Amino acid sequence: MKKSRAFLIVTALAFSGWLAWLGFLAFSKAKPVVVSRSQVLASTHFVVAKVTLDTEGWPNPDVQVVTDLRPKGAALTGTIRVRNLKTARLPRQSFPPDWRPDVEYLMPLTRSADEFVVTGQPVSPGQESVDRQREHPWVYPWASDDVRRQFDHLVPK
Repeated sequence: MKKSRAFLIVTALAFSGWLAWLGFLAFSKAKPVVVSRSQVLASTHFVVAKVTLDTEGWPNPDVQVVTDLRPKGAALTGTIRVRNLKTARLPRQSFPPDWRPDVEYLMPLTRSADEFVVTGQPVSPGQESVDRQREHPWVYPWASDDVRRQFDHLVPK
């Protein structure tokens, strides 16, 4: 009886230690940024841009294009207007959003008349209402190597 009880205690301690180690790894590692494949496939333009902020910390709709990635026709340069930039989300977003003027952002865009919109998720078959992902599309920090690698994989040269 004593051997089985000792074995049970050792096994329970080892299992608890293993769960604690896995929990530590899960909470201590950085959360990866995942570029939305459907958002990228629905976009017509991809720019790396810098934003300016208003007094409340929200991005202004006029952004400075740093690079036009994979241009179709004439490359976008200078300042462009992105109509729904204020509603866009950042990965690991806090409230208010942590927009920073010194960071370059990858913006998947679609042209709308003389301005652009950040492309949201396309509507899935059978989806009847507009959901949060379409109302609040993603914008990604370009400094991340993971974002660059994912973009190059999704939109080959």
